[in-house]
Amino acid sequence: MGSGDHCYYFSMEKKDWNSSLEFCLAKDSHLLVLTGNQEMNLLKGFLNNNFYWIGLRNNYGWRWEDGSALNFSRILSNSLVQKCGAISKDGLQASSCEVPLQCVCKKVRH
Repeated sequence: MGSGDHCYYFSMEKKDWNSSLEFCLAKDSHLLVLTGNQEMNLLKGFLNNNFYWIGLRNNYGWRWEDGSALNFSRILSNSLVQKCGAISKDGLQASSCEVPLQCVCKKVRH
């Protein structure tokens, strides 16, 4: 799916968070890093009830893979072992990094 300067790829295969990261990198992209609520709302329209891995992890605070802090949204977390971020149509959710989920990759459109 294309929007603005970016393309988004929704995987069909389910993988753990680290394997999803490698999957996106192999496609010359990265796990989705959201830039704000506008982008999150755009993507929610394409999501169903499934959860998708995104480039968000809790290493001493929730941070995106590019190093920036999560500062525009809350993330639901039920447990301290939930260190990786996922998205669904209901918003951001923390999950254990070993859970197999589909993922969203993002890259700049050339």
